[in-house]
Amino acid sequence: MENKLLLNLVQDRYEKFQRSYSIISTDFLDLAQQSAVSTIVRDYASEGAFFYGGYENADRRQIVFVPDYTGVESETEIFEYFKANPAECPVVVLDVTVTSKGAELKHSDYLGSLLALGIKREKTGDIMIRDGGAQILVSREISAYLAENYTKAGRVSLKTKVLEISELTVKESKTEEKEIPVSSVRLDNIVSAVFGVSRKSAVEAINKGIVFVDSVETKKPDFFLKGGEKIVLRGKGKAIYNGVTGTSRKGKSYANFTRYI
Repeated sequence: MENKLLLNLVQDRYEKFQRSYSIISTDFLDLAQQSAVSTIVRDYASEGAFFYGGYENADRRQIVFVPDYTGVESETEIFEYFKANPAECPVVVLDVTVTSKGAELKHSDYLGSLLALGIKREKTGDIMIRDGGAQILVSREISAYLAENYTKAGRVSLKTKVLEISELTVKESKTEEKEIPVSSVRLDNIVSAVFGVSRKSAVEAINKGIVFVDSVETKKPDFFLKGGEKIVLRGKGKAIYNGVTGTSRKGKSYANFTRYI
């Protein structure tokens, strides 16, 4: 039922886009929601539908419909377009500085304090911690309210200003590359190897729907990977499976992957 409502919402946004011939977006979607609507986004890609979260590799993303006058024909080009035309972007940056001496806040502190203000989760994107504060991606429509009212996280005082998406500072992701022997390149084997969990736990996670391959929920433990896929295990992190680099004497495949730390 929830997925049906979500699909109806996306369809409604698409119809508004057709009527207005202007940039239209949904709220931010989590990975499960993105998976549920991935087919409709692919179907509408030729008409200007793309996932967009403010920066490449964002976890929480909107569906953005862009008219052909923008010249945007791919997800890569939508980043370039909004960087050059930030005022048209439905996402802005909430730049938050902690002003209470010695205080440090975690991701959950920022999220909890935003929810306490009455901000719905779907209006906020990724939260990126930086030295002395954070940059939080939010829907443009709520940015003015937050600039004026987001002054506290619990007892910690905050200074908040709104920046355009072109002013977003994204730290280079820390990664590590490894090669691990696996009996096959089935999804359960790769999840087990990449995230350091037992094969049984990997199968349970896949069956629960908390494993995503290229943003699509994948509930098949025996799904075979080709190489180049982004794999997310909710609560554990994400990695890129690069493919097989060789075979051991015992016939096992060496799986190469890059994991985000």
